[in-house]
Amino acid sequence: MNLLSSINTAVNTNTLSDAYGVNNGQSNVANTENVTAQGAKTTQVAATELTKSDNTLVLSGRAERAQKIEAMANDFFKGGTFTSAQLPALIQRLYQDGILSEGQLNRLSNSGFEIPPADEQSLADFIDEQRAGLSDSEDDKKLAAMLDDAKWVMGAMDISQSPLVAQKANRVSSHITELLNSEKPLSEAQANQYKGLKSLMQLASMTGEHQQENGQLNSYLALAKRH
Repeated sequence: MNLLSSINTAVNTNTLSDAYGVNNGQSNVANTENVTAQGAKTTQVAATELTKSDNTLVLSGRAERAQKIEAMANDFFKGGTFTSAQLPALIQRLYQDGILSEGQLNRLSNSGFEIPPADEQSLADFIDEQRAGLSDSEDDKKLAAMLDDAKWVMGAMDISQSPLVAQKANRVSSHITELLNSEKPLSEAQANQYKGLKSLMQLASMTGEHQQENGQLNSYLALAKRH
């Protein structure tokens, strides 16, 4: 099953996990049992690796995830050339590396995630272009702040596991939704680029630790205090 060629149609008719063949044993990157087993193994290791000197909890799984996120950011975002055409490849990488789970893909699908028509203009250049055309009106000042935040998030994708990045990305995504639903005139190309930017923000938000690891982390810290 060609994951990249299928996503543009599957994302609109089924869940993102179906688009990637996660369900029904179709995944080319990992099946659910392997993911579950790997997660359990990581949990056991992380829960027991306490240093004898200061009882510091060693979250090896968390560190490995951070390394994978950093490598992903280096491959996709270095140089500010990321385009909406790269969204399918980015999603596949995030799932393949275990940064996004099947459940997270399903939540994205249910929250209005979409992949717009591919555009070869980088999202960073689009942001600069849009910002340059803004006035000093209050509405445009708010839009400028949102665009600045979006560009900041793109520059911080290597630490997108941080709750701060995730929160800012989520806020930008919400503002773009408001913009797309407003009466502000946008060309089709502009709307598609904003949709691509929103999708990227949703992905950045979903990789944040508060989405996936907060409960697990609290359990580990509680365990550490007992030793």
